Amino acid sequence: MSNETIITVLTALVSAMGLKEIWSIIRKRMDLKARKEDKLDVVYLSIIKDLKDQIQKLEVKIDVLIQENVELREEVSRLETLLKNHEKQAR
Repeated sequence: MSNETIITVLTALVSAMGLKEIWSIIRKRMDLKARKEDKLDVVYLSIIKDLKDQIQKLEVKIDVLIQENVELREEVSRLETLLKNHEKQAR
């Protein structure tokens, strides 16, 4: 479009609708965009919260597994000692 066409269209719009109406339309569009961004922020925050919860649960599971591993190592060590003692007695 040429500049003359754009100016003509804008002049016609301003004449037909008035400056207040055009500003009202622009402001409504800006408000809609802001609401859309706010909704996305809420969704992102929800996802982040869910991921944090899952990470915390995994950390607890890891701690439990570490404790179980320590206990099993102690049990293996105790059983190895018993086995060595049994071998000594068998000889």
